[in-house]
Amino acid sequence: MKKKFIFLLLAAVVIAAMAGASYIWWQKADAQFAVVSASLPAMPDLSAAPAMLRERIGIADTRARTRLHARNGLAELSALYHANGYLNEATLCYEGLEQLEPAEPRWLHRHAAILAGYGEIEPALALWHKTAQLAPDYIPIRLRIGDCEFKSNRLDAATAAYEEVLRRSPSDPYALLGLARIDFEAQRWEKARERLETVVKQTNYLLGYDLIVSVYERLGLRDLAAAIRGSAKASGAYRDPPDPWLDELIDVCLDPYRLSLTAGVLARNGESAKGVELLRRAVEIAPDDVSSHFQLGNLYVELRDTNAGREQLERCTTLAPTFSDGWARLSALLSQTGDQAGAERALEAGLRNCPQSPGLHLMLARNLRKAQQTGEAINEFLISIRLRPNEPDAYIELGDVYIEQGRVDEGMEQMRAALETDPANPVALSVMAFNAISTGNNPEARKWLERVADQPRIERARVDQLVQAYRQQFGHDWKPSM
Repeated sequence: MKKKFIFLLLAAVVIAAMAGASYIWWQKADAQFAVVSASLPAMPDLSAAPAMLRERIGIADTRARTRLHARNGLAELSALYHANGYLNEATLCYEGLEQLEPAEPRWLHRHAAILAGYGEIEPALALWHKTAQLAPDYIPIRLRIGDCEFKSNRLDAATAAYEEVLRRSPSDPYALLGLARIDFEAQRWEKARERLETVVKQTNYLLGYDLIVSVYERLGLRDLAAAIRGSAKASGAYRDPPDPWLDELIDVCLDPYRLSLTAGVLARNGESAKGVELLRRAVEIAPDDVSSHFQLGNLYVELRDTNAGREQLERCTTLAPTFSDGWARLSALLSQTGDQAGAERALEAGLRNCPQSPGLHLMLARNLRKAQQTGEAINEFLISIRLRPNEPDAYIELGDVYIEQGRVDEGMEQMRAALETDPANPVALSVMAFNAISTGNNPEARKWLERVADQPRIERARVDQLVQAYRQQFGHDWKPSM
């Protein structure tokens, strides 16, 4: 009897404890639910959104309105809204999540990124400083603080932020670039040069390209500046630093346009496989979106998967027969893979569907020229020029045909026309310089050589050939005017 009594007593204690715990849990869930309910944005107009996105947002919204799943539903909504461009709604979600989980730095960071995108630098900075306290080793936050301080012209604060990054990650190229920008503003050319030479070496000119050219020019190092400008690999496009807490949002992006943009950035940064993954999602979401198919086809070709590339480009021509770029790229790919007959059929079909395409007429002109059907080629070059008079390629190639036929004056006329559309065109400038040299026109030769020498897109070997031709023709060296 005594044992039974003790057992019942223990059971009562356990039940009471469980009841107490349940009551505490319920109170906590009730408080969380109240915060979520107050933070839930009204459903935006999703009528133009892909069906898959409407469905995902609907499910997350329903979860957020259910007491048991409220917090998780709000977190899902925040990511869906942010990743797909509904930034006001995402902001409301983040404000609620910050109340629920004040020690979670992701919510603050993403919220700050939205504010900074709107130009609200000071509120964004306040959130990023809080985030840095919660996640002191997360480098992207400190880089963003430095960038914001720099934009606000608080250079001492920016310097401190970048130096803190380098203390934690000594070779970080983005922090070095930030300090180089500050050096540039202060006209500390040599210090800026030192930092930038490290940056461009680390990133193969993905970062620091424009700035180092400007620094070399300030230091009077024209040859170094010209060599960088003339490099085919150099690119002045700024790349944002890797930021996993923001980058991971792409995993829930269901907007084909945003997916395509991100895929393009990834491809330029050498992450083509990830770009393919995003574009395949875009095609799945919007199977009739020609631009996604076209971009995916080109990316497959870049990755040397020509069969997959051909399939996507053929899909372009089926979905949009009047999309001339689809026919042109398909024809070029077939030619590249040895299917010349298929390439010609694609080009003919393209011209039937897109008779006003200057690019397709230019392709046909090139094919006719290669087949030594010169008269027909000239006609197609002229058609391409008439349809698109503001680009140099057709002028240059037509001028080259005329020169081959001995119609030099007509060829030079086409080169001058090309330079009217692109005054720095390397081919046209080189031809004009060589013609002036070969005809013994010293003043014209000097004029054109000046323009050639000042154009970094012209390879140094070509400049040297023209200078040597000048020496042989006129009996003395050409020297640039000072």
